[in-house]
Amino acid sequence: MWVQSIGIENRDFGRNNGKKQPAFKRVWEEHVSWGANYVAKTGKTNFKLFSFPDAKAVFVEVADKAKIGLSNMKERIVNFVGIAGAATAITNVVPKDDESKIYPMAHNGDGVYEIKDVDAKPEDKYRYIVVTKDNDVNLVKDPYAKKQEDINGWSSIYVNNYEWKNTAWLKGLDTRRIVRKPQENLRGLERLVIAEINIPTMSDAGNFDAAKENIDKIASKKIATAIEILPVENTYSLQWGYDGVDKFAVNEKLGGATKLKELVDYAHGKGLNVIIDMVPNHMGPDGDYLTQTGPYEKGPGEFGGEFNYEGKNNRYVRDWMTNAALWWASEYKVDGLRLDMTKLCGSDYLLMQIVNEINEHFPDVFIIAEDGRDNKESITRYEPNKGSHIDNLSFIDTQVDYISKQKGWNSTPGNIGFDSEWDFPFMQILKKALLEPGANLLSSLDYRIKTSNHRVKYAMSHDEIGNEDGTRLIVKVVSRHLDLFNKVNGYSDAEKGQRAAHAAQKLSELIVSNDFPKMTDEQLKAKEEEFGLNTFISKNDLRDAFNTAIAKQKLAHGTIFTIPGPKMYFQGDEVGDLSYFKFFREFSGEKYKRAESDGYKNSIIGQKGYDTLEEIARPDSIVCKIEPQGYYKDVKNQMRNFNAELRCLIDKTPVLQSGNIVSTYNDNNHNVHIHHLQLGTDEVLIIKNYGHGFHDKNYGFYGFPQNGQWREIFSSDEKKYGGSGYNNKRPDVITNMNQNLSLAPYSFIILKKVG
Repeated sequence: MWVQSIGIENRDFGRNNGKKQPAFKRVWEEHVSWGANYVAKTGKTNFKLFSFPDAKAVFVEVADKAKIGLSNMKERIVNFVGIAGAATAITNVVPKDDESKIYPMAHNGDGVYEIKDVDAKPEDKYRYIVVTKDNDVNLVKDPYAKKQEDINGWSSIYVNNYEWKNTAWLKGLDTRRIVRKPQENLRGLERLVIAEINIPTMSDAGNFDAAKENIDKIASKKIATAIEILPVENTYSLQWGYDGVDKFAVNEKLGGATKLKELVDYAHGKGLNVIIDMVPNHMGPDGDYLTQTGPYEKGPGEFGGEFNYEGKNNRYVRDWMTNAALWWASEYKVDGLRLDMTKLCGSDYLLMQIVNEINEHFPDVFIIAEDGRDNKESITRYEPNKGSHIDNLSFIDTQVDYISKQKGWNSTPGNIGFDSEWDFPFMQILKKALLEPGANLLSSLDYRIKTSNHRVKYAMSHDEIGNEDGTRLIVKVVSRHLDLFNKVNGYSDAEKGQRAAHAAQKLSELIVSNDFPKMTDEQLKAKEEEFGLNTFISKNDLRDAFNTAIAKQKLAHGTIFTIPGPKMYFQGDEVGDLSYFKFFREFSGEKYKRAESDGYKNSIIGQKGYDTLEEIARPDSIVCKIEPQGYYKDVKNQMRNFNAELRCLIDKTPVLQSGNIVSTYNDNNHNVHIHHLQLGTDEVLIIKNYGHGFHDKNYGFYGFPQNGQWREIFSSDEKKYGGSGYNNKRPDVITNMNQNLSLAPYSFIILKKVG
C-alpha cells in the first residue's frame, strides 16, 4: 500500500512551524500516553514517540503478526521517494508490499510525534521510521515498547489482560505489606528483610514459573519479608539483567510480562513484598537504537550508552526514564523500586524527579538507591520536601534547563528524597572485619552500626560475589582462614588470588561431600594437589576453617539483623549455600569472536577467573546446587533454622525492629563489640565476638549497663544451629555484678532486660 507522497513545498511534514507548545504538565494521562496504546473501545491504537525535533518526518509501520514473519527490524526494507533532481531529499517512505501499512506521524513540537486511531490490534508488530534532517532513514523499535520479543526486532502492541488475585494486598488490607509511610496496620521500612534474587539462577529452568519453588522456601520459614528481583529489563540473553535495553519490556526468556505478574501476585499471596531492580544509568551494548531514534543519549560510557538527562532536548528523556519507574509500579504492582548505581546517572535531578512522581502517584511504593557516594545525607534525607508535586517538577525543569545551557556547569538538589539506600560503607567494613582476623576494625564498624539504621545493611550482594571471583562469603572465609593465597602458585597477585578463591571453592565442596569423612591423608593430599595447592592441609584444619566460616556467616547475619532498619541477604545465604554465583552474560557477537580467537575468552577469564558465557557460568550459579553431605549433612537445616528463629525473635521484639541505639562499646584487644538498643521500657544488648578466641570472664569493662537484670534470649552458638554450645555457660539471670558471659569464637548473644 502506497501512502500519499510529501510534496516539495511541504517537506517538513507534520512540523509545528515553530509554534511553542504548552508545557508538559505530567498528569497521569500524559505519563501513560507514550508508545503504542490500544483502545479497546475503538479497536484502534494511538502512537506517540519522542524523536529528533529537527527530523524531516517520522512514520509508524504496522504489520499483522499473523500475516508476516518478522524477526530483525532491519530485514524488511522500506522504499523511499525523493524529490526530482535531488534524490537524496526524501519526501516519503513506502512499505515493501501490502503486508504492512505506513502512517505519517504529526509533529506536535519539541520532537513529540503522534498519530491516533491507527488500524492496529494487540500483538501486531510495529516499528518507527525516522527521516533525519540529513535524509537518513532510521528503522527503530519503540523506546516505550511494553513487549519486545527480540531486542533487534519489531515491537509488539501490548495489552494487559492479567487479573490480579491478591486484591487485599493491593488494597492495603494485608498487614504483611510494607509501605513508605506506615498507616493503620501496614508496616514501615524498618520491617524490610530482603532476599535478593536472580531469576535465571533460582532454578535450572531459569524463569519466573520455576522461581516459585524457592520463593516458597523463603516465605515458609519467614526468613524474609521481601524479595528483590535483579533487573528483568529486556536483554539479549539470560543474565544478571543490568544490560537491559528495553526499559519497559520484560525479558521474554524469563517468561514475559504475564508470568512476571503471576510471580508478583504469587509472592504477595505468600506475604512477601516485591522490589524490582531497574537500571536508569545506562543502556546495554546489544539492541540499543536510541541514538537513531532521538536525542536520548549523550554518548557511550563504560557500561553502554549514557542518557541525555541534562543536555539539549533533555526533558522527554527524563520523562521517559521516570515513566519507566511509574510503569513498574503501576503495571506490575511492585511494592518497591531499587535504582541501580544512581551516582552514575549523571543527574540528581532525574533521581529527584523519579522520587517526586512515584511519591505523587504511588505514595505507598518505596524507593531504594544504590548510590555509592559514602552515604551522602542528601540521598536519603528524612525531612519531607515542602514543595508541592508540581512546584518540585517546575524547580527540576528550571534547574536542568539552566544546566543544559551552561556548558560544564554542575548543580545538584539539596534533597533527592530516596527512602533508603544500600549501605556500601557498612558492607565494606563488615566484610573486612569478617575476612581479616585480628585487624583493628571495630571502631570503624562501631561508627557504621550507629549510622546505618535507615539504610539497607548486608554482608554481600550479587556484586561482591560475582564481580570478584564468584565465591560466597563462606568460601572466602575458608580461603582467608587457610591462607590459601600463600599456598598456591601464580605469576601475579591477581592470578594467585583467583587460584586461591577457586581452590577454596573446591575444598569447601570436598569438605561437605560424602567422601571427605573417610579420606586418608594420602587421598586428601592428592586432591589438594589437584586443586593447585603446594602445601598439605590436614583434615582437622580444613574442618576448623569450615566451622569458622559457618560461624562467621551467622555472625554476619546476626550483626545485620540486630541493627534496626532494613536489611538484606543474597539468595541461598539463608542456608549457607556454597554454590558459585558467577557473572554471566552473552553478547550477540560473542560466539563469533570466540570462534575467531581464544584471546577474547582468555581476557575475560584473566579478569574474572572464570568464563562468563551464559551456558558455562549460569549452570554453576544455580542456587543450592551443592547439597552438603557427610559431616555437614545437617548444615542447611541448621542455618535455615538459625535465620528463621532469629527472624521470629525480631518479629516478636519491637526494640529489635525500630529501637534506638543508646550506646555501643568495642574492645579491639578482644575483638568484642556491643550495641545497646532501647524502645520505651524495652532494652536489649547484642554482644558479638569477632575474634578467634574463647571468652569466659566478667564483661563489666565492656560497658555492661549498671542497672537491671538481663536474660539471654538468643545465641548463635546453640548446638541446634551447628554451634559448640560454649555460649550456654551462663547464669539464667544476669546483672552487672554477675556477668560470666561465655562467648565462642565468631558468635553473638542477645540479652533482654527483664523485671
